[in-house]
Amino acid sequence: EVGVEPFLITLDKDADAFPIFQHDGVEFLYMLEGEVAYAHGDQTYVMTPGDSLFFDANIAHGPLELRKLPAVYLSIIVTPGK
Repeated sequence: EVGVEPFLITLDKDADAFPIFQHDGVEFLYMLEGEVAYAHGDQTYVMTPGDSLFFDANIAHGPLELRKLPAVYLSIIVTPGK
């Protein structure tokens, strides 16, 4: 059994905290609108519409810099069944 959690994330001018996440599973991001600098471990990726990332979610990750707003992306988290 596998758990799948899809999220549509919208970050706008009122988004003032950029938390770093770390959790079980893997994550797929697909950028729909705007531009962000997204961190995964010690790497940073500039994401624009059409860009995607697939990564180990156990490594610290999250948006570091909002470059063009609104920033909208799809985040799909997949976790193994218990």
